[in-house]
Amino acid sequence: MKQNRVTVHPEKSVPRTAGYSDAVSVLAQDRPSLAIVSGQGGAAGQRERVAELVMMAREQGREVQIIAADRRSQMNMKQDERLSGELITGRRQLLEGMAFTPGSTVIVDQGEKLSLKETLTLLDGAARHNVQVLITDSGQRTGTGSALMAMKDAGVNTYRWQGGEQRPATIISEPDRNVRYARLAGDFAASVKAGEESVAQVSGVREQAILTQAIRSELKTQGVLGLPEVTMTALSPVWLDSRSRYLRDMYRPGMVMEQWNPETRSHDRYVIDRVTAQSHSLTLRDAQGETQVVRISSLDSSWSLFRPEKMPVADGERLRVTGKIPGLRVSGGDRLQVASVSEDAMTVVVPGRAEPATLPVSDSPFTALKLENGWVETPGHSVSDSATVFASVTQMAMDNATLNGLARSGRDVRLYSSLDETRTA
Repeated sequence: MKQNRVTVHPEKSVPRTAGYSDAVSVLAQDRPSLAIVSGQGGAAGQRERVAELVMMAREQGREVQIIAADRRSQMNMKQDERLSGELITGRRQLLEGMAFTPGSTVIVDQGEKLSLKETLTLLDGAARHNVQVLITDSGQRTGTGSALMAMKDAGVNTYRWQGGEQRPATIISEPDRNVRYARLAGDFAASVKAGEESVAQVSGVREQAILTQAIRSELKTQGVLGLPEVTMTALSPVWLDSRSRYLRDMYRPGMVMEQWNPETRSHDRYVIDRVTAQSHSLTLRDAQGETQVVRISSLDSSWSLFRPEKMPVADGERLRVTGKIPGLRVSGGDRLQVASVSEDAMTVVVPGRAEPATLPVSDSPFTALKLENGWVETPGHSVSDSATVFASVTQMAMDNATLNGLARSGRDVRLYSSLDETRTA
C-alpha cells in the first residue's frame, strides 16, 4: 500500500467477467485504501454491489473477505453463484479476533450498521496488515451518531453506485389504525393463501402484537389457519448487555434463566422464584424444585434471560426460532411452518429441509421451546429478492432509511400509511 493507494498484483489477477459500473470504474483507478460505496436497490442491489467490488479486487490480484451485516444477509449472499466461493463472515468476527490477510481487500456489506467499536477494530486491523477496506452503504440508517457518517464527515472517499433496481412502493392510505391494520391483514392473508412469498412488517412490540392478532384472525377467516388451536408456552429472549445484566429491574419472578454448562455442553434452566432488593439477588428454582440464591453482580455472559409467553398455535402457523432447539439444527431467526399440531406435539417444516420435524408442545417453562409467532416482523428484518412486503409505517419513521430497509425484504413493497398518498410519497 503506497500513499494511501493499494498495490496491484498482476501475477495474481483474475480477469473480470463483466464491465464495471461508473463508480467502480473510478474506484478501480483510484485504488484507495479506504472507501465508501453508497447505493440502493434492495437485497439484489446489495449483492450486485458486493459482487462487483469482489470482481474488481480479484482483477487487481488481491484476496477478498466479505463481512455480512447479519446472518440473513450472509445466507442471502452465499446463495449467489458469484459469491458462493468467497469467504463471508459476520460482524461478530470483528470483536472475536478476525484474521486479516495482508494485502487483501475487506468488503463490508451494509456498513451503516457497524458500531463504533466494530469500525475501530476493522480500521485498526486493516491498517496493521495493509488491507484495503471497501464499505458499502445501503442507506438503511442515517444520523450524525453513526460510525459511517463520522467517516464521511472525516472526508473518506465516497463513490455513488448507480446499479440495482429501486422499485417505488405502492401506498395505501388509511388514517384509522384499526381499519388500516384490518386492510393490511386482509391483503396479506390473501397473498399467503395464494402461495406467494409474503412478509408483514411494523415497528414496536405492541404494534406487532396487535397486527399479529389481526392477521391470525384473517388467516382463520380465509382458511389458511386450521381450527381449533393449541396454546403452548414459548420463550422470548430478553437481550442483556454488559450494563443491563446487573440491573435488578431487568428480572421478574416467573422469568426463565439459562446458564451454559461447559461440562455437559448444554444449558441448565431455572425459573426466577424471587427477586430480593436488599441482597440484590435472585432465587432460582430448577425443574426438580431445588432452589439456589445467585447474586445479580455475579451474573456473566454464560447466563441468558427469557420471558415465557403463552402462544396460540394452529395448523398452518408460521413460527420464528428465537434460540437453539434440542434435536433440531436451526438458528435464531429461522422460520418454521406448522403442518399439524396436537395437545402434546407439532409437526413443523423447515425451509430447505426434505423431512419435517416433530417438536413437543409444552406448558412448562422448563421444557418450553424458544419460539415466537412469525407472521409479523420489524421493518427490514428479512432478506429477499422476490417477497411482497406489507408494511405499516408511522409518520415519524417515514424516511429514506426506512424505505431502503423495506426494500431489502422484498421486490414489491406495499406501504400502509396514516397519511394521504401525496404526503406519504
